[in-house]
Amino acid sequence: MVIIAACLVAIAVILVTQNLTKPTQTEDNTQYITKGSITTSLNNSQLAENYTSIQLLNYCSSNKNQIYNDVCIRGLWDVSDKCKNENFSSTNPICKDMRFTEFESAVDKEMQDLDKSLTSIVNSCTNAKSDDAIQSCSVNIDRIKNDCTDPRFYGMMTICKNPSLEQFENKTRINK
Repeated sequence: MVIIAACLVAIAVILVTQNLTKPTQTEDNTQYITKGSITTSLNNSQLAENYTSIQLLNYCSSNKNQIYNDVCIRGLWDVSDKCKNENFSSTNPICKDMRFTEFESAVDKEMQDLDKSLTSIVNSCTNAKSDDAIQSCSVNIDRIKNDCTDPRFYGMMTICKNPSLEQFENKTRINK
């Protein structure tokens, strides 16, 4: 009997905590973003499974380091795309929120710095001679090429169009 009561209490606690993490519904469901629409391996327990774009902005603007958070970057990129739609932008104040603009500017600057760093890595990899250096470069080049499959990333990063990526691929084929 005690075991059954303990199980019922545990189930009740689970159900109550699940309901606490769900955001309240609004009349306009188009402002909701789901984690499923954002490619990421990060687990952000501070955001509910379905969250509004303003909840995402609040979360992402809560700390300057969030500009490195993939959920924030990709989630707010999705919001930015939606803000280009007049129906969405006219009903959602996030599109005119200064924090949103500031976040986008900060991410753009970091992406430019990242692009320079990745270009430097790729350029040095084309000069790699040892098997260990080539192996290490292969891992990095594969990551870069994988990131370049994202259309938004590809559009922002010159490294994705850099011929040195292909030169390195040719180099690894010759060394095999």
